[in-house]
Amino acid sequence: YCMRYLVARGHNYLIIYLMFLFYFIYAEEDKFFPKNIYDIDDIKIVISELSKNKTVCLITIKSVSCPVCTEQLIRIRDRMKEFNRCNLTFLVLAPGGKDGIKELRKRTKFPFPFVQDKNLEIAKRFDLAIPPFEIMPAVILLEKDGSVRWSKPGRGPDYYSDQALSDYLDCVNWI
Repeated sequence: YCMRYLVARGHNYLIIYLMFLFYFIYAEEDKFFPKNIYDIDDIKIVISELSKNKTVCLITIKSVSCPVCTEQLIRIRDRMKEFNRCNLTFLVLAPGGKDGIKELRKRTKFPFPFVQDKNLEIAKRFDLAIPPFEIMPAVILLEKDGSVRWSKPGRGPDYYSDQALSDYLDCVNWI
């Protein structure tokens, strides 16, 4: 019925309708974290399995040389007892080469998988790519299907994404 109406009204409406339909179908599809991906140690990560009993928190890193990002990973690592109360597990998404990302992991002693974002393909899905080589720092809680439940992109001078995550989850008050 809708299509007949649009055709009767003219091709312009039909074209606009098809453009919106195409946009909504494909724009939403891109907002998912890949179902299967390999970390920097070539270990396969399956989001549905990782999120079976835990909430997956994706942490994006601006660059492997970002001192604020390094500090944030260390703060999260040091608050792991608090975040465990909320049943979280983490993934770190970083731009750059595997060697640099491995060095970041070593510096931070962050005990969760690090994923290399080649060509910022994953960051682009979440509108976090800062071409040519950086990702906007963010903390994203993923649903079991890889879609976004909650996100806090960027950071402020006095307020960082890890603090926003803590405030959102309120893990301290979980039983």
